[in-house]
Parts: sequence; structure tokens; C-alpha cells
Amino acid sequence: MITRHTTKELLAESLKELAKFKPVDKITVKELTKNCGLTAPTFYNHFRDKYDLMAWIYNRRVEASMENFGRGDSFEDVVCKWMEIILEDENFYVNLLKNAVGQNSFRYTTNDHAINLLAEWIKTHHHLRELSPEIFFCIRFFMRAVSEFVSDWALDKWDCPPRDMAKFFVAAMPEPLKPLLLHI
Repeated sequence: MITRHTTKELLAESLKELAKFKPVDKITVKELTKNCGLTAPTFYNHFRDKYDLMAWIYNRRVEASMENFGRGDSFEDVVCKWMEIILEDENFYVNLLKNAVGQNSFRYTTNDHAINLLAEWIKTHHHLRELSPEIFFCIRFFMRAVSEFVSDWALDKWDCPPRDMAKFFVAAMPEPLKPLLLHI
């Protein structure tokens, strides 16, 4: 069966293909669109810049990995899935971690998205209108640490399976988050 790709998916495939041969910070929107037969205006109808596209590629997978969180999947399972996404296309994600840095850092953009997803998940599943400043601080603090360790794990090729890393993250979770993320 032939699958029709959305414009966003075509652009994502184009970026992944080009990233096999050069650092992502050296890929231009012009190259990216030419590679998949689209135009720059079409690109900008969907993304602010190539860094927005990079984050979209990972973030949509992260969102999908959270679908069963609290309904069979534990927080450990979710974090394990996040790391497995990286392993599935390791060369691409290492390229992003190494070369999409600075103001549009892949790491911070995707981490901010994960922070917001977790904050919304907590509010929804615990019937809260808003999070206390302490809880929001704990989410940001914890997820920044998780992001840094996952980046180190991927870039330095640590010999530690995602499940083991996820267990370490659960053990290091700040106490105020445990009743919100672990006891569901």
C-alpha cells in the first residue's frame, strides 16, 4: 500500500536524508526543499526555520509515546521510549545534538516541549487548574537534568540500555513529583 506523506513528513524525510551527509547546521532551507521538490515558501508555511522542523520530528514521536502514560505505561516506560526514539535513528539525533546548538538548540527546544507535555499531563490527570510554582520548578529542574544526561548518553555512547537509564531517572526524581508521576 502506498502511503501519502504530508508536507511536514516530506520535509522531515528530506532533512533526515541530507543529515546523513552533512551537519544539520550546514543544511539550508533551499537545499532541504529542493531535495524533496518543494519550495521555500511552502517550507515557511509549516515551520519557522529548520530548527523548528528538527524539534517537530522528535516532538511528535514524544507526544505519541505519552499516549498510554498512566493507562498501562509508567513514567519509566515513557522515558525509556524517549531514549529508544534516539536509538532508532542514532546518527540523525547525534547530528542534531552536536550541530543544532545555541539559540535554537535542539536539546532545549525538545526539552521545553517535554516540560510542557508533563505539566499538562499532571494538570489533566490530577484535575488541577494550574501547577504550584514548586511543582513547575521541579518539573523544569528534573527534565533539564534528564535532557542533559540523555544528551551525554547519546553523544558519548554510554553502554547503558534505555531501561536502566530510565530507572536511574525515576530514582533521581524530586520528591514532590513522585506522587504526581509515579503513583498513578
